[in-house]
Parts: sequence; C-alpha cells; structure tokens
Amino acid sequence: MKLVYLNADNGIPVFGDKGASVHIQEMVRAFVRLGCDVRLLTARMGSDVLDDLAALAEAVQGSSRSGSPSGRAEKEKLYIETAKRIEERLIELHAVWPFELIYERYSLWSAAGVRAARRLGITCVVEVNAPLVDEQMAYRKLVLDEIARDIEAEVFANADGLMVVSKPLGDYVVGQGAAQARVHLTGNAVDGSRFHPGVVPAEVPGIPHDAHVIGFCGSLKRWHGVDVLLSAFRHLKLRLPEAHLLIVGDGPKRGWIEGFLQGAGLADSVTMTGWQPHAALPGLIARMDVATAPYPQSESHYFSPLKLFEYMAVGRPIIASHIGQTADVIQHRKNGFLVPPGDADSLVEALMTLRIDPEMARRLADAAADEGRKHDWKRNAQAVLDTANAVRRIAS
Repeated sequence: MKLVYLNADNGIPVFGDKGASVHIQEMVRAFVRLGCDVRLLTARMGSDVLDDLAALAEAVQGSSRSGSPSGRAEKEKLYIETAKRIEERLIELHAVWPFELIYERYSLWSAAGVRAARRLGITCVVEVNAPLVDEQMAYRKLVLDEIARDIEAEVFANADGLMVVSKPLGDYVVGQGAAQARVHLTGNAVDGSRFHPGVVPAEVPGIPHDAHVIGFCGSLKRWHGVDVLLSAFRHLKLRLPEAHLLIVGDGPKRGWIEGFLQGAGLADSVTMTGWQPHAALPGLIARMDVATAPYPQSESHYFSPLKLFEYMAVGRPIIASHIGQTADVIQHRKNGFLVPPGDADSLVEALMTLRIDPEMARRLADAAADEGRKHDWKRNAQAVLDTANAVRRIAS
C-alpha cells in the first residue's frame, strides 16, 4: 500500500527525541516493515535526521507575509496557512505518486488530511493523541479558539477512522461528534529490538554500584507527578538509606526540583540526567531497580505513557498510579504495582514492599516484560491498515 504519513504540528519535529517524535518515527518504520511505500509530510523536520527515514520525509510550511510572526494570533494564522499548504502538497503528490491512504497525526490547526482525502476520493485515518484544544486552553495560549474547535469538529466528523491512544480519549472524540464505530483504541507501543530484558544497564556517574535505584523517565511537568515522587523519596530515604533516585528527562519543573533537593538535603542521593537521546533510554531504564509513573489525580487522564511500555519491555518492576490507561495495562501485583494517584505515602509503602520482597519484584518484572512484548509498533500499524481496508471494502 502507498500511504502518506502527515504531521502538520509545528511543535513536533519528526527528527527529534520527544515522545511525539519517537511515536512518528516508530510508526513510519512499522509501516515500512509491513511492506508499505511511505512518504512523510511534516510541518517541522528537526535537526537530528535519521538515515533510515531521511529519504521519506519532506517539510512543507506556510509563509508569513511579515517575516517571523510576532504575536500568538499571527502564529496561529501561520499554522493554519501551513495546513492549507500541506493539503495542496498532498494533491500535487497524488498526481505523480498515487497513494491510497493518508494517515494524519491530529494537530491543532490542521484538517489537511480529511480535506485532501475528500478531494481525492481516498481514505484518511487520523491518530488522536490528546484533546488538543482543551489542552492548549488549559496549559498554554489560544487566541483563535473558535477556529480551532471548528477544525477539530471537521476532523472528527470526516475521518474514515480515528485511532485513539486511550479509552478516555475515545470518549472525548465521541463527545465531540465522532461516530463510535469509527473510533479504534491503539495505545502506545515499543520497539522490542531495542527495549528488552537483555539490555545492559548504563553506567551512570554519581550512582553508587550498590545503590537501590528508583527511576523516572519523562518530561518534568506538573501533571507527570515528579513532585509526588520527590515527596515519597524524601521519606523513603529515612527507611532505606541505600535508595538513590534517577530522573531521566527535563522540563519546566527542573528548577523547582533542584531547589527541593537542596532544601531537603537530598542532592547527593538524586541523579538528574537531563534530556537524553531516545537511543540512550534502554540502558538507563535497565539501571533502575524500580521504575515509576507517579501520576497525580486528574479527571481527564487521557495519556498513553510511552515510558510505561518501555519500562515493561526492559523488564523492570513498575509502580504506577491507578489512573487512566495505566491502570488498564498494569494489573496490580501481577505485572506491576498500582497506588492511588498523588498518594506519596502509598508510593513509599509500595517501594518498601518491592525492596523487602525481591521475589515479588522479580515476578512483576518478568510479567511486565511478557506484557511489554505484546505492545509492538508493527501491531499498531497493522491496525491502521486493517481500518483503512475495512473502509474501502464498505465503500466498494
């Protein structure tokens, strides 16, 4: 099958190390492994070009008549223009390379995929990773909110299939007008050739060889629960002197974390690596004796945490919050340990349980690895192709 993978999100470089970039890279690779002929159109290329994907990628951008846009409204208008240019590029490309499927990563300002598909009479499947309008309004800035809502409604109403990464997100898109029959759940996944139990643990400066390492991977944002983890670690250290905290990632809460560690006298017991290339993550995760996903309480926890699947695939004992899709993937005391979201005391007790009972820790780690092997990017890509084929059968 010939398909175009479309990323119109200016905030996601396809050649980068953020989770969304990794998602795009892995899905493109998975389509190729399934025998598809793939082109990748993107609003932002990124600087860390990957040799195996470079020939497939093409950047398409709008143009600002006044140079670099100065205000938020001007930036949003430029993003809308970029989406329109991508739509036209799809039409141009189809004339010389007739493709059968557009697979678009849903972005705030783009209906390029569904519009081009209607014009060409082909199938468009959209991957939805977040309720972007709500997210933008809650955490960032949004000026052209009515236009954003209209674009969202158009995409959800006209996509032939909507691949959502969690059940709460499926409920969201249906609530915004998508037909339930067109919504399909496909959570995040992992590359089992790189993330597996045989990965050699990384040597991390500052961590004693005999330390019991509590680990966290991810962006340092308040909704990832790093503050809960730090509160728990402060109390854990009093009961478990050999405990050491390894934080892999960076983000807006880094300064707060550093201040907390200095004030609590924990600076020597915590290692912060900063942002790491994705290729470095398997070894860093393997260095963790316990891996954590300590999400706080939230009424709209729609995440499909990439780190959760990577933890599992490497075969780490996992302690995670009982919330959202995390609680669907992790079964308490079977392939991980679940604690109430935002509850630092319960997190401490869970960490102590796994330290005192190494047999339980090993059993959970083995079960996590078994579960991790089930969540493969190739399986997700096949689900997209199956959805597209089903749409074409119905249409014919």
